[in-house]
Amino acid sequence: MTTDAAGRTGPTTTSTSTEPALQAVLWDFDGTLADSEHLWMNAEYELIPTLGGEWNEEHAKNLVGNSLLTSARYILEAINRPDLEPEWIVDQLTARVVAQLESGDIPWRPGALELLAALEVRGIPCALVSASYRRMLDVVVQRLPQGRFDVVVSGDEVTNGKPHPEPYLTAASMLGVDPERCVVIEDSAPGSASGNAAGAVVLAVHNMVDIPVAERRIPLDTLAGVTVDQVQGWLADA
Repeated sequence: MTTDAAGRTGPTTTSTSTEPALQAVLWDFDGTLADSEHLWMNAEYELIPTLGGEWNEEHAKNLVGNSLLTSARYILEAINRPDLEPEWIVDQLTARVVAQLESGDIPWRPGALELLAALEVRGIPCALVSASYRRMLDVVVQRLPQGRFDVVVSGDEVTNGKPHPEPYLTAASMLGVDPERCVVIEDSAPGSASGNAAGAVVLAVHNMVDIPVAERRIPLDTLAGVTVDQVQGWLADA
């Protein structure tokens, strides 16, 4: 056992024949792979005053990790605009976030790209599983080396968003893997609940919001310094 950069202890050896083999790693995007939650918040603070509403940090944090339609419904209720459609709010916010991503560098989370690259070297498939819509994720994937993600599941390609297990079950099915032999990497309570409900072990990486403790959930302060062997070990321990 060793201590990682997040201050957690975990195995540093590769899986043995008696351990469950890691079949895939399923990544959340906003706040996990990229430090993009503030981009959504910027979009909210831009849009909501134009609709006659007021916004604050508490409201903004309540949206972290939810499906976009759930977030849009929350916004409309908070600003008392039942005359607007949630889909319109999603389109407006997504357009603003995409414009921010296209106009500058993507702010990656510490250790995320390094772990993603290490997983590819070891031949472990990865999926990007996000509440964000496909038109936004396409911008992101194009900035990464080809082949980093074998599968992309976006929020507009599932019927039920996080915290429902459908997004992660869909990704596992597309990869042809057992979700119970997958590790999900998340930064929010709804996303972590989704991954656990799908049967996966969840690495709950703290970012903007607290994530409740749960079975098959490993709390981390950062992905910086996390190795593939540690990810495999956490799955085996769980």
